[in-house]
Amino acid sequence: MSASLPSEEAAVEPLFFFGTLMDPDILGLVIGRNVAAEELEPAVLRGFRRVRVRGASYPMLVADASGRVEGVLWRGVRAADRLRLDAYEGAGYRRTAIDVETRTGETVRAQVYCAVPGQLTPTDEEWDLGVWQKRFKSEYVRFGKSLWQADPP
Repeated sequence: MSASLPSEEAAVEPLFFFGTLMDPDILGLVIGRNVAAEELEPAVLRGFRRVRVRGASYPMLVADASGRVEGVLWRGVRAADRLRLDAYEGAGYRRTAIDVETRTGETVRAQVYCAVPGQLTPTDEEWDLGVWQKRFKSEYVRFGKSLWQADPP
């Protein structure tokens, strides 16, 4: 008989991040534990574009047959992490299983937070992590320390 991990420690399906959660500092704030940058593996999601949400600083995906979104794959997700991430993403996003490709060419089925139809409005503006980090990260960190460290609902 094999030993099993408690449910809050059990690994769950990998997650692909394409927005603010690509930043290990933000991811750590949201889930309440450190995540080393090395745990976030570069990956690509095909068939989509990443654009800024109207009235917000964060992105969403829009379907685009020739599109390609670079992001990160996180295989170290625990059930408790996913609860916090679901709360962070809120009602505007829903986890959807989509194939992503790693740098080595491996295809991995991952959960991706996709916008719920009708909940968010895309702009035509491409979203860039580096620009977001320069303009908004410090505000997210200040705000997040008080909000995201709370227990998820």
